[in-house]
Amino acid sequence: MVRASPIAFAVMLSGVAAASVAAQDSAFVEVDRIAAVVGSKPIPMSRVIEELNLLFAEYTRTGRPIPTDPDQINAMRREMLDRLIEDELLVQQALRDTLVAVTSQQVQTAAETAVRQTRSQFASELEYRRQLQRAGLGTPDEYRRYITDQTRRELLKQNLIESLRQRGELRQIPPNEEELRAYFEQTRAQQPRRPATVTFRQIVIRPAPTRVADSVSRARADSVARALRNGADFATAARRFSDDVATREQGGELGWFRRGQMVREFDAIAFRLRPGQISNPVRSPFGYHVIEVERVEPAEIRARHVLFSPEITDTDRAVSRSLADSVAALLRAGARFDSLSREHHDAIEQSLFETVITQDLFPSYRAAVADAEPGSILGPIEVTENGLPRYAVLLFVEALPEGEYTYEELRDRMRALLSEGSGRRRLVEELRKATYVEIKI
Repeated sequence: MVRASPIAFAVMLSGVAAASVAAQDSAFVEVDRIAAVVGSKPIPMSRVIEELNLLFAEYTRTGRPIPTDPDQINAMRREMLDRLIEDELLVQQALRDTLVAVTSQQVQTAAETAVRQTRSQFASELEYRRQLQRAGLGTPDEYRRYITDQTRRELLKQNLIESLRQRGELRQIPPNEEELRAYFEQTRAQQPRRPATVTFRQIVIRPAPTRVADSVSRARADSVARALRNGADFATAARRFSDDVATREQGGELGWFRRGQMVREFDAIAFRLRPGQISNPVRSPFGYHVIEVERVEPAEIRARHVLFSPEITDTDRAVSRSLADSVAALLRAGARFDSLSREHHDAIEQSLFETVITQDLFPSYRAAVADAEPGSILGPIEVTENGLPRYAVLLFVEALPEGEYTYEELRDRMRALLSEGSGRRRLVEELRKATYVEIKI
């Protein structure tokens, strides 16, 4: 039995009320009391029931019958209590470990994502509040506090396991082939179906602005950078001038990110700025960025930007489209893909896509790969983001239809899961021996 993460918890909320009612009908309600003590931390019975209701909500969502047999419910309750004790042991160890850190911003960002995901499932604020109350989760503020607490605990546990793994202190026992086969057969019915996927390579050609358009964009960025250094409001400037439609209305906010998540030119400057410092215009393939770093934490920063993209004219588009047509024609005539890729492919674009979910592709890509034969050349395909077009020529490799995962496809994933599970079990056993644990039910 695996507990849901806070975000998964948010997704399941719509079924919680029904599950709670079913549980109450099964006489699964009792006066709150202490179910167990871990160290000096009590685990109330209401927490156990809360977790079971979440599990029953998932049963309802997936069409599985909710248990009504008292013995079965008691066994599930004890198993859930054991899981909560394990979680508490890990959280307490994470708080003691000086190399494990979770920032308040990380918690807040993840928790707000979960709350927004929950709220989006309901047509009105009234229905949202009513469902929270029916599920026994209180008001929206109480729910947000609960999700925030659970998010913090989940991040602490994840960071503890990752830190121990990196330090070589998480002793794992890889499963043998027989154990892997047995696990595959045991979990086969619960495995999700494999979605339809495709594999392809691409050469992407992005229109280049003229020198005049580039100079105009740089001048605009210089002017705004000076205004910001003289006290202009950054969020207002972003909303007024930025060409980044994804962040413009949020005042240019990019949130927290680590090295490597942005393009190289952006990273090189952003990670050298002090909080509150306004950068000179930074040239990237997207245009000129004016950057402000708001906060700095170990290995990550929170920043915002104003983007000035050079104007791309119809002539620029036509030149790039013509080049993409030529690349496609050369490939169909037998030219080497690698040679043309080295010469023409946009360096910031991914070149190889292996077993990507077909449904996740851009609509224009999905249309192009539908019924494509292995080895065929597709395109040019036009995609526009932030008002900037690009043209892609695809070498189609293969398509895999939706279906059940094979043992071979899941072997590596199962090996990693069982290895980590063995390391986690060893860790919990050691912590349990070293910590006062009393079960009161």
